[in-house]
Amino acid sequence: MTAPEPQKHRVGALIAAYRRDQELERLLLALAADLPAPARVFVADNAASSDTQELCTRHDAEWIPVPINRGPGPAWNVALDAALPDRSLTHLLVLDDDVVPPPGALATMTSVMQATGCGAVAPLLFDEKNMLWGFPEPREPALRTAIRGVTNQSSTTAALGSDPHPFCWATGACMLYRRDVFETCGKFREDFWMLGEDLEFSMRAAAGCGGVFTARVAVPHLPPASVDPRAAAVAHRTKFLALLQNLSYLAFHSPHSAHLRSYLPGNFRRYLRTEGWKAANLQDAGTAFWLGAVCAHPAGTPSGAKLRERAQKRGAAEHF
Repeated sequence: MTAPEPQKHRVGALIAAYRRDQELERLLLALAADLPAPARVFVADNAASSDTQELCTRHDAEWIPVPINRGPGPAWNVALDAALPDRSLTHLLVLDDDVVPPPGALATMTSVMQATGCGAVAPLLFDEKNMLWGFPEPREPALRTAIRGVTNQSSTTAALGSDPHPFCWATGACMLYRRDVFETCGKFREDFWMLGEDLEFSMRAAAGCGGVFTARVAVPHLPPASVDPRAAAVAHRTKFLALLQNLSYLAFHSPHSAHLRSYLPGNFRRYLRTEGWKAANLQDAGTAFWLGAVCAHPAGTPSGAKLRERAQKRGAAEHF
């Protein structure tokens, strides 16, 4: 009898979770249904909940309690600390708790990684309206225009083709890394709070080990709808300011940020169009730029927390 061929890839899934058990269960079910499924699943549970612990037990996921919520970066690092001692894990799939990888996603990404020899593979992410969300930044200038012309999943092949393309950076809601990327490039920064630590790490990974994105895998990114639109509006403002501060920091202080500075004006305009061209919003946007670009403070530092607290108070006064 011929001995079975040894498994070439053994993947560990690392999930940063925070009080979204319905979305987390949806993700765990999607991972379990995929073939091949991840060999181990690690859930770093921010603001640890016994309900989430029970959910992980039911789905054979390894629950790692994190006492307070400091954002995705620290949670992913906790999951990394649990996964890396297992030397049999060849790849690590980094996930937000609100994505839904389709069947075959992991197999396709591992095959792309093997074919290209790169250390990171990103799929394309789509929102609940099937619109491209948080797209990767291609290294090829012509593709930067092409990818912005993608309106839905059906238009991706015509715009991008089926071949993988090198990226400068990519949103990390669903990203496959070879394990040696973390051994070479380190871990996620823990001073971004949110909306930026994934970009920063992907820049390091792409520069040090190579990174590509593939239009052959489309992953829905489906956060839950807010039950309180007023609270959601306030939260959106504070998160957007964190993004602006982190992007400003990366544009001027990351050695791998490439041409990110050219995208700053558009992001600031989008913030002001969303929140309104009021003096207070102009002040907050200017502060976010000053703190990130001039002071070299990411949004997870005390200065960023102070800015968000000020914006939250203003938002509460407007909406409540």
